[in-house]
Amino acid sequence: MDHKDYPGAARIYERILRTDPNSFPALSNLGVANAQMGNYKTAAKMYDRALRLQPKSYPALLNLGLCYFKAGDFRSAVAPLKEAVQVQPDNFQARSLLAMSYYSQKEFSRASREFEKLIAVQPDNATLEYLLAESYLWSGQERQLLDFFSKVLERSPNSVTVHMLMGEADDGLDKTSDAIKEFEAAAAISPHTPNVHFGLGYLLWKDKQFDKAYVEFQQEVESDGSVAKSKAYLGDIEMKRNRDDQARVLLEQAVKLYPQIRIAHYDLGVLDARQRNFDEAVSQFQQAVTMDPKQADAHYRLAEVYRAQGKTQLAQEELKKVAEIHETERTKLLHEISETPPAAPEP
Repeated sequence: MDHKDYPGAARIYERILRTDPNSFPALSNLGVANAQMGNYKTAAKMYDRALRLQPKSYPALLNLGLCYFKAGDFRSAVAPLKEAVQVQPDNFQARSLLAMSYYSQKEFSRASREFEKLIAVQPDNATLEYLLAESYLWSGQERQLLDFFSKVLERSPNSVTVHMLMGEADDGLDKTSDAIKEFEAAAAISPHTPNVHFGLGYLLWKDKQFDKAYVEFQQEVESDGSVAKSKAYLGDIEMKRNRDDQARVLLEQAVKLYPQIRIAHYDLGVLDARQRNFDEAVSQFQQAVTMDPKQADAHYRLAEVYRAQGKTQLAQEELKKVAEIHETERTKLLHEISETPPAAPEP
């Protein structure tokens, strides 16, 4: 029999199981055959049955986790992969799959702990460095991220990716000027890297350096990088310059390229409200609210438009939402202040 005849192999193991339903080898090999045919759910059932017979079988645990992983069921993959790591703590494959399962379901804090262990084994693995950096960033571990980057930059001072991620971390710590320097370094090393000019432009825009930001967004468009987002911010800057016609062209182009850009819908709403196209303004602001209901600006603008339309009740409802958002932010700020340890006394 051809060793690649997986359907034929599956039929043989199925016959064995009809005679002996508790044959561990038959269950395991039937799992392999189904996995090779892409029947991951069926394969998982076979491995699960096999593990009831031998709960600590590393191959069965690994293969069960791998089946769930390949099927995109990352949550189910975690349990058998954790067991596999406990059985063989030094096995790189099992821990890699466990780390990627956490990462893929956005459990970035847990993913970072697994990536740390993997990097201890392969300290020069650039892919692992990137995944660990992202896990630190997206789980809010900015301090760990900056410490990690400091070590990486000592070894690879010209790493564009590290400079960009370090800039994102600085931005997360509200260190905008430091973030700008990191993106400037990345752009100087590799000016054609996708998103490098957009990232720098966004930070300059955030810092209200609109003329410099405009140049960066234009460069991103010319390099065919983040075109839609760059056009949206170019449109926003044009609107801030009171060049409404140029702003509308850019904002509409951005939305056509990628409809899920909040700032583009918000700015189009502002332009429509200025021109008293109130129905269009309401539609744009509502889309902005749908994309992020926790930002007060679109709710406030909606209230203004509803008031202009004479829809007093709707305007009051939006203003109430604005007040609730501001109260939530105030409460959060007070909590953060109360959790801050007191300063050390003067010597």
